[in-house]
Amino acid sequence: MGMTKIGASLKRIAYGLLIAVAPTAPALAQMQLECRPFPPPTLPDRATFDPATLPAAGDVVAFLNGKTNDCVRCDLKGAQLQRRALAGADLRGADLSGASLHAAVLSKARLDGARLTGANLDLANLSAASLVTADLQDALLYRANLSGALLNDANLTNARLSEARLMRARLEGATLAGSVMKGTNLAAALLVEADLQLGNFQDANFQGAVLRKATLTNAGFVGSNFTSADLTQAKAFNADFLAANFADARLTNADLRNARLDGASLACTNFDNALL
Repeated sequence: MGMTKIGASLKRIAYGLLIAVAPTAPALAQMQLECRPFPPPTLPDRATFDPATLPAAGDVVAFLNGKTNDCVRCDLKGAQLQRRALAGADLRGADLSGASLHAAVLSKARLDGARLTGANLDLANLSAASLVTADLQDALLYRANLSGALLNDANLTNARLSEARLMRARLEGATLAGSVMKGTNLAAALLVEADLQLGNFQDANFQGAVLRKATLTNAGFVGSNFTSADLTQAKAFNADFLAANFADARLTNADLRNARLDGASLACTNFDNALL
């Protein structure tokens, strides 16, 4: 389809074909836009974590008594750490499954390889924290601050992150399958090869995000903002993009078969070689 210069929505008709609805007056005005292809951003090297580099297990008792903020490889299952000040703490490889870290301060904390399954991190501050390969399956992260956090290859399956802040977060290779991220801010986040299938991303903000080769199959993105996002080679079969905004977005070689794009804004969207 190439670069479209109108804001017309696409309507599905028989045999899976897509046609543009007659443009409204505002859409006609958008036809005057000068669409200028933007160069793909240069991506940094993906952060990795090797558990073999971890030191011996830390002192659990000293940590729970507040005498230290570091507890590498510690068994902290079910620990009650609400509102605990743990900025910069070293908790790599720790088992915090089922722990309560509600409103805890974990900015710049090191949680690489940590197990946080079912943990309560609602309202927690994890800005610039490192959670590479961390297991956050079923974790609660409502309104958590993860801006600038490293979540490369992390497991966020079925996690609850509604209204969380993940601006500039790095989620390359992360698994977010079945997660709920309604109203979540992922502006300028890196989601290369991330798995978002079956997730609920209603009204999420992906402005300027990079989702190259990401899997969006059967996920919901109703009302989401993909302005200037890069979805090159993304797999979005059967995804729901009702009323989403794709202005200036790149969907080159993306798989959009059976996707719903009714009411979507497509001003200057690049669909080169996309499967529709």
